Amino acid sequence: MKKLLWLCLCLPACGWAQLTVNITYAYQYTPLADTLFLSGTFNAWVVNSPAYAFNRTGPNTFQLVINPPAGALQFKVTRGSWAFVEANSTGGTIANRTYTYSGSPSTLNLQINGWQDIGGDGQVCTATSNVYMLDTDFPLPQLNTSRRIWVYLPPDYYTSVKQYPVLYMQDGQNLFDQTTSAFGEWKVDESLNTLFSQGDYGIIVVGIDNGGSNRLNEYSPWNNPSYGGGQGKQYMDWLEHNLKPYIDNAFRTFNIPKYTGIMGSSMGGLISQYGGIAYPQTFKKVGLLSPSFWFTDTIFQQIHTQGVQSDMKFYFVSGTTEDSTMVPLMTAMQDSVIARGLSPARTKLLTWPDGQHAEWFWSREFPAAYQWLFNDLNTATAVGSACCETLPEIDIYPNPASDYVFLNSSSIIVDIQLQDMQGKAICLPGLIHTNPMSCNTSMLPSGIYLLKIRTLNGTVVRKKLIVQH
Repeated sequence: MKKLLWLCLCLPACGWAQLTVNITYAYQYTPLADTLFLSGTFNAWVVNSPAYAFNRTGPNTFQLVINPPAGALQFKVTRGSWAFVEANSTGGTIANRTYTYSGSPSTLNLQINGWQDIGGDGQVCTATSNVYMLDTDFPLPQLNTSRRIWVYLPPDYYTSVKQYPVLYMQDGQNLFDQTTSAFGEWKVDESLNTLFSQGDYGIIVVGIDNGGSNRLNEYSPWNNPSYGGGQGKQYMDWLEHNLKPYIDNAFRTFNIPKYTGIMGSSMGGLISQYGGIAYPQTFKKVGLLSPSFWFTDTIFQQIHTQGVQSDMKFYFVSGTTEDSTMVPLMTAMQDSVIARGLSPARTKLLTWPDGQHAEWFWSREFPAAYQWLFNDLNTATAVGSACCETLPEIDIYPNPASDYVFLNSSSIIVDIQLQDMQGKAICLPGLIHTNPMSCNTSMLPSGIYLLKIRTLNGTVVRKKLIVQH
């Protein structure tokens, strides 16, 4: 028998909405991990007061309701510090914003064209609109540093409730934007958008900037007497234990190894090979473009010691004339993974006479590498059947909701979380088993939300909730 369960969204008690401040657009590279704050004469210019924190209503939109005194207001928007204050379209300083508040309910719409620390829309960025900056300073405690993280979200991410496979890629500054790459970009976003328009299911790509002068150190777990190395294990421990859990919590990912890949070129290929073998419980798909296996022979010893899980996939590609060792070492690595138990059908090796150790070549080869690695996932039917065979029936209505929402489920629900579309918890809704019960959504800002519903047998169902006023 179906149990009728009613969802009551816990809403903060507050007075009548006085001044609603909408950020109708914020610069595309506004970090998704950051909270935006309003600071001004009405709160003594406190730069990061929780009472003046915006709620994110979309990838580039925000809302805040405040009760300032009537009269002339001066203010600015920050990301929690004056070092991260809003700026003009080139990252330059702007004057304080001003607004005369009448004291009656009003709406103020703002646009943010840039930030003082990361520039703005006036720069000639080449990333598509579905590439976002997750964080400019994501902590990397294992190496006592931090890292800029990029996220590519499929074109339908904000209009669906789908879960997606994830590909973690090295050298993030070279993947999406010409302005951050010293040698040209891979055009990962353009390539994936084109494939999506042709029927590809879609994938989330997490781009991890390299460590600059520490790149060689971080991209090899073993030391090369001439070039360094030795920090690769700490780097991969961070990716495994810090970054990946964050991504899985913040985004709708398929959090199982079958749907998770790692890819890189040159030294980024070396660390991707190491990471795939060292963490097979996390990565099943490994993309290696012109990998720098010359850096250390120990990469082959790792294969001999740890072996290769039979359900992994390895894709190798390079130019034939990049250097004299490239193709022989790639071939030796392919032979090694096959010798340790991988089916030849689960490896692919390509060499091209015109291939070079260069971004343009890796850009050209990326689509084929991605499609081969994820070719068992690239239809909605394949992924849908994999994730949804045993899901309970759960109905949410009305949806879109305005003042009330109800939940009807065929299974016993033990937990529900309400999140915005960035994965930020809005509140922990209370489940009321008494029948009937209606729940008030009138104070939730209009927007798209995600309900994570866990049933008694541990199944997690994700449902989209649209609030429209």
